[in-house]
Amino acid sequence: MPDTNLPPASDRDRAELPVIAHLRQLVRLTGPSGSEEDIVRAVHRLASTLADHVEVDAFGNVIAVRRAATEGARRLILAAHMDEVGFRVRQITPHGFLRLEKVGGTDDRILPAQRVWVRTQQSRLLGVIGTKSAHLLSDTDRQRVVPSAELYVDIGARSADDAIGMGVNLGDPVGFVGVLTELGLGTGRYTAHAVDDRAGCAVMLALLEQYQDSPPPVTIIFAFTVQEEVGLRGAQAIANTYEADVALALDMTAADDTPEFGACHLQLGAGPALKVMDFSTLAHPAVRRGLSAAADAGGVALQQELLRGIGTDAGALQHTGRGIPAGAVSVANRYTHSPVEVVDERDLTGALELLHHFIQRLPDLDLRFVALDDV
Repeated sequence: MPDTNLPPASDRDRAELPVIAHLRQLVRLTGPSGSEEDIVRAVHRLASTLADHVEVDAFGNVIAVRRAATEGARRLILAAHMDEVGFRVRQITPHGFLRLEKVGGTDDRILPAQRVWVRTQQSRLLGVIGTKSAHLLSDTDRQRVVPSAELYVDIGARSADDAIGMGVNLGDPVGFVGVLTELGLGTGRYTAHAVDDRAGCAVMLALLEQYQDSPPPVTIIFAFTVQEEVGLRGAQAIANTYEADVALALDMTAADDTPEFGACHLQLGAGPALKVMDFSTLAHPAVRRGLSAAADAGGVALQQELLRGIGTDAGALQHTGRGIPAGAVSVANRYTHSPVEVVDERDLTGALELLHHFIQRLPDLDLRFVALDDV
C-alpha cells in the first residue's frame, strides 16, 4: 500500500528549496491571531541555531538578532507575521456543534464545507464547517451567502458534554487545515492555508541561514510578529522597543492574474513586488530607491504594488523612535485569506535575493527622505 503521507511525486523528484522546506513545516501549524503559540515554538527553535540572540517578548513576537561584524553598524528591522486568519469557539451548542467568532478577515462565501482544526489545550481536533446537503437546499438557500455567525463546526460530538469531554473550551482557536502541496506537475507553485505570511517567515529563516557562517554588514533584527491580521499589533510592540535605522516588512499581497479580472496588476512568477502604497503606509522614498537599486544589482525582476485594500507591519514599524524610513517587499499570493492560497517559489527566492542585495548595499545607502542642496 502506498504511503499517503508522502508529498506528490513532483515534490519528491527534485531537491526542495530551503524556503519551501521551512514553509512546509510552518503551514502545518494552527495559529490564528492571538493564538500563535505553536508557531512561536517552531520559529524560536529554528532561529535559535542561526541568530546571536533570540527572545520571545511579552506580546509573543519572536525576535532573532544577527549582529554585524563591526560595532556601530546600521540596524535593520525585518518583519514577517506568524499569525493567520481564523476563528475562536464562541459557543458549544446542546448537540455538540461549535459556533465561531471570526479572527481577522475571512470571506463568508468560502467558509461552508471547509475542514478545520480546533486546537484545544491537549491536542488538535479535526472538524468541518457544516453546510446544508445539496438535496435539502431551497431556492432561497441557493442564492444566499450564509453569514459566519450562523455557521458551525461539526467535530462529531453528540452533545455539549461530548464536545467538552474532547477538551473543547470556549475561546479555543480554530484554523483551516492545510498541507503544502505543489499544484500540477513541476510548476513550482504551491498551495496551502496561511501562506500569508508563513511564507514571509520562511524567507526570513532562509535569509538567516545565509548569514550562519559569516555576519551581515548590518545588524538585522528579524521580527517574527503576532497579531498582524487584527491591526499590526505585534509590530507596534516591536516599534516601541527596538531602535533601528530602517525597517522592512515582508508580506504577501493579492495577485489579480486569474480569469475574474481584466487588467492584471500583480501576478505570480513575475518577481517580488516593491510596495509603493497601501492603507497602512506610503513607502519611504529612500527605501524604495534602495530596493530598486538592489533589484538592478541582483538582476531580480520587480513588480510595483499600489493596493489600498491591504496593510503590513511596515505601517507600524515606521513609527519606531521618532520615525524611521520604512517600506515593504511583497510576494503575490492568489486566493488570500482562504485555505487554498497559492504562491510561486520563484517569487519567494526572488524576495530572498532582493533582501540579500539590499542588506549588502545598506551600509552606504542614502536614507534621507530627500537630498537637499548645500546652502
